[in-house]
This record gives sequence, C-alpha cells and structure tokens, in this order.
Amino acid sequence: MSALGTSNTRLSSDDRYELAAMAQNQQRLNYPTHLIVMGGMLVFVALIIVVVAWQSRSSASKQLERRGYELEQVKSLITEINALQLSLATKSSLDEFEPILDIYSKLEDFATQAKLETKLGPPSNPQSLPQGNARKKTYPYTVRDSSLEHMLDWINISTQQIPGLEVQDITIKPTAQAWTMVVTLSRYERNQ
Repeated sequence: MSALGTSNTRLSSDDRYELAAMAQNQQRLNYPTHLIVMGGMLVFVALIIVVVAWQSRSSASKQLERRGYELEQVKSLITEINALQLSLATKSSLDEFEPILDIYSKLEDFATQAKLETKLGPPSNPQSLPQGNARKKTYPYTVRDSSLEHMLDWINISTQQIPGLEVQDITIKPTAQAWTMVVTLSRYERNQ
C-alpha cells in the first residue's frame, strides 16, 4: 500500500484487495458478537428463572388450596363442636349416650309395633367394645318375615325411638316364602 497518500494515482488491484481485506477485518471487529452471546445467555437464564418461578408458584398454589380445604374442615369441626357443647349444656338428664338397661325389651316392643310375624328375642351375639371412656355395643339380629316393609319399619322405629342407635350393617335376601334380614344395630354408651 504504497500510493495511498497521493490523490492522482489509481489503486492497483492488489491495493484494492488489501484495502477490502482491511475493511472486512474492521467490519468484523465492529460486530458485537460478545454482546449477542451475552444477550442469548441472559435470555436462557431468564427462561430458567421463569420456569423455576412457575413451578414454585404452582407448588405454592396447591399448598394454599390444601390449606384452604383444611381450614374449611377445621371451621366445620368447630361448628360441630360448638353445637355439641350447646346441646350438652341444654340437654336434660336423658342423653343419647346414657346406658339403656331394657334395650332388648324395647327392640321387641318395636318389632311388635312394626307387626313382625315372629317374636324377635335377644340378639344372637351382642358385643361391648371399650373405646376410651365409652363402649360401643352391637346387637346383631337375624329376622325372617314375609313382609320386607315390616322389617324396615322395625329398623326405622328402633333408630328413631332409641337415642344414638344406628344401623351398622344390613343384608337383605329374598327366599321362596319370606325375606331374611341380617342386621347389626350399634350404639355408644358412656361408662358408668
């Protein structure tokens, strides 16, 4: 590049090639590739942060939903406890957990009232399972009658008339001449 400083001289093809190569090198140096690489890395890091934040938000949302459900259950239990405490405060001496000494005769009377054809008798294998300061008493019965309606009436009358009496298990099978019902009634009683 000998004649660049003179204004009359035309550039030779080697000089033009050399000048073009220098311009191309200078143009490459002017390209901010390091900025493009850094920008790409920042976008990649930002995407990772967004994914982690989304997963964290999703986890927190599920935990919030679970806590809300637990709060609703606690509120429901508090309402139920308050209702039970109110009912305990206003109940008379006869409450649903008091032992009933003549429960067998009451169940027989209810069977007569429901018009069962056969005499009921005592339960086949009554049990009393202690549970804390109470006990769960079970009364299993096998009843045969030609009328299913009478058997269901007996259960309905018994559970309505005896406080705390519930049907724990029931199986009803038809036979040629009658219905057979195996029912287990249960009731919690306070220890005396």
